[in-house]
Amino acid sequence: MNTEMIGQSWDKLLDKQGAFVQTFQERLFEQYPNYESLFPKPISSRTMEKMVKTITLVARVDDFELGHPRLVRLGDKHRRFNLTREDLFNFKRVFLEVLDEYCHEHCPETWGDECVQAWNEAFDEHIIPYMTQGLEQKMTRPEKMRIINMQTSVVNQLLGTVISIKEGGGLYDEVELELKGGDRLVAFITHKGVSDLGLTKYSQAYAIIRAAEIMLMHADTGLKISARNCFCGRVTKTESGKVNAKVTLQLKSGNEFQAVVLQQMLTELDIKIGERVCCIFKAIDVILAIETKFD
Repeated sequence: MNTEMIGQSWDKLLDKQGAFVQTFQERLFEQYPNYESLFPKPISSRTMEKMVKTITLVARVDDFELGHPRLVRLGDKHRRFNLTREDLFNFKRVFLEVLDEYCHEHCPETWGDECVQAWNEAFDEHIIPYMTQGLEQKMTRPEKMRIINMQTSVVNQLLGTVISIKEGGGLYDEVELELKGGDRLVAFITHKGVSDLGLTKYSQAYAIIRAAEIMLMHADTGLKISARNCFCGRVTKTESGKVNAKVTLQLKSGNEFQAVVLQQMLTELDIKIGERVCCIFKAIDVILAIETKFD
């Protein structure tokens, strides 16, 4: 599969991609009217845009770890529509029909037999098989979490329930999550962030914390700190490197955190497996995320 040619042809349509999505949606509903009821207005355009964005991203990257989880997850989100593999081939036929028209008009120099073949292979070898897997196999919560983990390089991702949202006097609101086992975590995010994510009390969200933003200290130091988030647990793993080291600790609740520190600091702190250590991070360093819904 020639992902380079796929990328070149799609990039050539950069300023036409919005129009492409609209044309594709109209053509799909025209050729297969039964699909229109699955994507009610006014959200159908946004849904199509997200689908096309995911598919074109995966098509241009020949990377199993990137493509597989995104497409399986996309398929899983459409299980409730009772779609089948044949529906995905209908999607492919209309998509490539519209793509052929747009590329012939706007970037004929990149649209040839080799490029057409690359797009066909992307659908037949990656997009349709992986989305079919998502359509046919109902995923459990742990399986969905593993897929989310595969979609980002950040290892600290914890699912929680919003138990309070306090509006701040400045730019940020304070959002408190309850994690499994009763652990509570605080995040400061902007008013717009709260609105865009649609966060309300009792809604679910993922707390994402970069390992490099986490500080470590021994649990018995007796120090008081100003950071809002401090969790203490047992060290379960350490990994030494030339410059940095990774430390994984597990709380009584079962929640885990991984911190990245300078190798020199790991040596000076003399952190060993089995010791009680606290991980500390600021509320401003917590990113909140929700599962995107294609409905």
